[in-house]
Amino acid sequence: MPYWCANQKLSGGSFRVCQLLAAALFFFALASGACAEVTLTFYSHHLGTYGFGITFPHAHVELSGTTGADAKPVKANFGFTAETISPSILSDSVEGAVVSMPDDYIAMSQPHLSLPISDEQYRSVLAVVDRWRKYPQPSYNLDTHNCVTFVKEIAIALRLPASNNVKFIRSPKEFLEDLQLRTSKTNRIVATGRPQRPIPSAQPHTTKTKTVRTGD
Repeated sequence: MPYWCANQKLSGGSFRVCQLLAAALFFFALASGACAEVTLTFYSHHLGTYGFGITFPHAHVELSGTTGADAKPVKANFGFTAETISPSILSDSVEGAVVSMPDDYIAMSQPHLSLPISDEQYRSVLAVVDRWRKYPQPSYNLDTHNCVTFVKEIAIALRLPASNNVKFIRSPKEFLEDLQLRTSKTNRIVATGRPQRPIPSAQPHTTKTKTVRTGD
């Protein structure tokens, strides 16, 4: 009960009002806590052009919402890509980087799986991102350490049933479709993806790109 209610002599009606006010404040606090939640969404992006370059990364995640502990707003996305897209990625490891993409790139991407995560899981995701940022260079390899293995490690950190099948290593969309199917068979909340919505006249991003004739 509020301090100013408990420490005053009130009539029966006024005391009842204080009780109702205290109950309302309690339930408001509960509701506010329940709404404090971060949502993580897995995306894939088809191979194509974005601005003047090739669209990488092809698999990435987005975090949005509010943390529960300190009500900190969250709006971020992360993907792993080769720093320079060139034919050399077909045969060699090259320099890699964790990157964040503009909103229009996210809007053009295909969401596959969306679920609420706890503050602890949120920190686990950020720990994966930080670890990938710190890998020694060259850190990108098309068949062992690419955008698919990046989002796979995030899925594992969230204890999602990610596949180990090597057939998905260059197939972000197929990997995430499989992840969504596997997760839907568990008790986790799964939101279905919306159709892609290409945005005309997208602005180029700053990742330096050349050209490549293969998927990630």
